[in-house]
Amino acid sequence: MSAVLPGQGAVPVSRSGGPLFLPVGWRRAAVLKWLKRTHAWCGLWGGVFGLLFGATGILLNHRAVMKLPLVETTPSNFTIPVEPNQRADPQAMAQWLAASLHVRPEQLRLQREPARPVSWGNQSLQQPERWEFSHSGPKGSVVAEYWRGNQLVTVKRKEGNGFYLLTRLHMAQSVHPLWILAADSIAGCLVVLSITGVLMWSRLHGRRLVALTLFSIPLTALVTGALLSL
Repeated sequence: MSAVLPGQGAVPVSRSGGPLFLPVGWRRAAVLKWLKRTHAWCGLWGGVFGLLFGATGILLNHRAVMKLPLVETTPSNFTIPVEPNQRADPQAMAQWLAASLHVRPEQLRLQREPARPVSWGNQSLQQPERWEFSHSGPKGSVVAEYWRGNQLVTVKRKEGNGFYLLTRLHMAQSVHPLWILAADSIAGCLVVLSITGVLMWSRLHGRRLVALTLFSIPLTALVTGALLSL
């Protein structure tokens, strides 16, 4: 648009309101259109898992206070006879246990305690070497204990219900690395949604961007100070 001043010809007056410190290309409607598309696609990806993370987040926040009997595990104990060649060393037993418990050998964590003398009444006895194999997954956990020289392996297993699985997926505990990357992508989408949402609200207008800057500086200082004081 242009405004006509007394005694002068038509003089163009800028009505864009765009910030002078941004390049001209950034003040075009195409940038806002790109922001809207990015915001929409990130919102779609976040919405796919939003219900899962939102519902399990509420459950995790209130299950201790409200004593919600939703996350339950069913314990079971049993023993498995082990052949001499299967108890020759921890690696051989790990391979055998993985096949018996239907897990991958690399998923079993070994805790090895050497043989040591222990007091039993007025006597000193030699406690044999102890091997403990443990695995914790999204569906439950299992612990196998073996004392060197024994012919049995004691197994303690806990199997969780559906809510146990959902909470494990929410916290990304004992899950596949691909799920961890998926959870990271959700967190990244939330960051992008926040940035694009604020930029769309400002419409890249100079006054609004200045207002956001003035608001974000003390907020950032407050959050940083709170984190450093922990």
